[in-house]
Formats: sequence, structure tokens, C-alpha cells
Amino acid sequence: MQGNEQRRILIVDDEPGLRDLLRINLEHEGFSVIEAESGAQGLQMVRDQHPDLMILDVMMPEMDGWEVCRRLREFSQMPVLMLTARTQSKDIVTGLESGADDYLTKPFNMDELTARIRALLRRVPSPNRPIVAGGGEIMIDKQKREVLVRGEPVDLTPTEYDLLLLLAEHAGAVLDHETLLRGVWGHEYTKDNDYLKVYIWHLRRKIEQDPREPKLLLTEWGVGYRLAP
Repeated sequence: MQGNEQRRILIVDDEPGLRDLLRINLEHEGFSVIEAESGAQGLQMVRDQHPDLMILDVMMPEMDGWEVCRRLREFSQMPVLMLTARTQSKDIVTGLESGADDYLTKPFNMDELTARIRALLRRVPSPNRPIVAGGGEIMIDKQKREVLVRGEPVDLTPTEYDLLLLLAEHAGAVLDHETLLRGVWGHEYTKDNDYLKVYIWHLRRKIEQDPREPKLLLTEWGVGYRLAP
């Protein structure tokens, strides 16, 4: 559904079957979906990937949903929709007191789940959240002009940053040489392919584990370059 494509949903549940069901349905509605199989992994993904909403199962081993929600509220106010098979009112109250924004009992209707997600997202503005690309290895915070690669800050020149940002904003798509040169340097540089090659090499040295065998910033021979989505 149009307008949902900028919203990323994190599913935290130890049941792979339920995660698959939720992911398929939410992606069909146009949301971007990421998954965590434990509470600890979910909290780390909030820090690393900045989702817009968390769907959180209550009954999980090691760290239950209530504890996950309490820890989440120490550093984030993102909306949380809890899922549980427990229907007693005291369990619902516990979830809400832990910091959950809404509560849905299993089994549930997918249309109702989607409606509740949209309602929660309407309460918060769509954030200027970082761009994530390269299979999750690259994160660009446009407000801070900060680039993290595999969780570590990378020092880029202004030109390198502008080039990486342009590629990341179209991650997965091939951008031809002329588009990249015009977008970063201006119309007068649209034929300077060698100029572009030099900066691509500089970028690869900073973001690739092996710049001679790139996995993130890929060459489309005779056409241009593509950043892994």
C-alpha cells in the first residue's frame, strides 16, 4: 500500500512460522520487514537498523516480551504492538505497564493487525531515519552526515559521501555513469568516466572488506554501478 514503503517493521518472535506469516502479509501491504528470533537480538536490531514499529511476542525463552519492552523504553520510544496467547486482563495490564502501545491476542486477524499497525504509525511522525543498504552493512544518517559500515564509523570526504548517498538512495538499481557524474559533480562532468572510477575505488577501499573483490559496490560493465540493497 502506497505510503508504507518508508516504514520498517521489526518482528520479534521465537516462532519462525509466525514470523514468516507476518512478514509475507506485511510485505504484501507494502511495509519493509526485518526479523529477530530473540529479545536480545531484537533490541540490537533497534539500535542498528532503527525500525519504525516493533511487533513483539510475549512468551519467548531467555527474555520475555515484557522484559524486552522495559529495556527498549530505556533508549527508544518507538511504537510496540504486543502479541500473546494470554488473554487475562492482568497480563494485558502488565504489557501496557511495561511500555507497550497496543496488545493483540492470538489467534488474530491479519486485517486487524495491519489496521492497528497503521493506527500506531499515524501517532508518530515518519522519522528521518537512516538509509540502510549493502545487506544491512551500510547505514547513512543524513541528518548527521554519518556513515557506519558494519557498525563502525567511516570517514568519507564530502565527494565520497555524496556519491555513496546517491547510490544508497537507489540501492539495488544500476545507476549509469552519466547519472552519477551529473548527480555528484554536475552537468559539466557527465563524460568524465575516469574521474568516477577513481572515486569508486576510493569508496571501495573504505567500505569493502576486500576492495578488489567487492560485495557491496558492484560494477555493471559498460553501464554504471550498483550498491547492494
